[in-house]
Amino acid sequence: MSRRWILVSILVCFTATIAFAAGATHVPKANTKKAVAAYVQEAAKVVQKSGPSCATFASSDWKSGDYYIFVVGPDQKLVCHPKADMVGKPYDQIVNAKGDKVGERIVKMGMAGGKGWVDYLWPKPGQTVEEPKSSYIMGVTGSDGKHYVVGAGAWDLKK
Repeated sequence: MSRRWILVSILVCFTATIAFAAGATHVPKANTKKAVAAYVQEAAKVVQKSGPSCATFASSDWKSGDYYIFVVGPDQKLVCHPKADMVGKPYDQIVNAKGDKVGERIVKMGMAGGKGWVDYLWPKPGQTVEEPKSSYIMGVTGSDGKHYVVGAGAWDLKK
């Protein structure tokens, strides 16, 4: 095998590895409703196959900047969320500063396999001021046969 052939083979493998790694992220590449809905649909497939894998959703493949996945479990408590103080919180205690029962609205949307958008005020990660947020919500049956509500949202979404 010639030295040139070996170099070309290495370059092709390296390029393929970089392309695969770049494609491994599930975080939306555009701040659009379509991209956020696709993000949640991918996360819902994970829950259907493996259950609410919070460690998976906390990885950089799933969480970046303002984007993160949240999951409400069959006991109606928040199972996965990047803020530790939110995990284990009953859905009816998830309210914003104005008293809007955000958790109830999210769970209601995801009941019995429902899906759709919920608009509310919520602070961006690391901030305290609430801003308008839109979250796409899906109800799914997990690998354990139980019902979960999977969602993610964004601020300043484009159509």
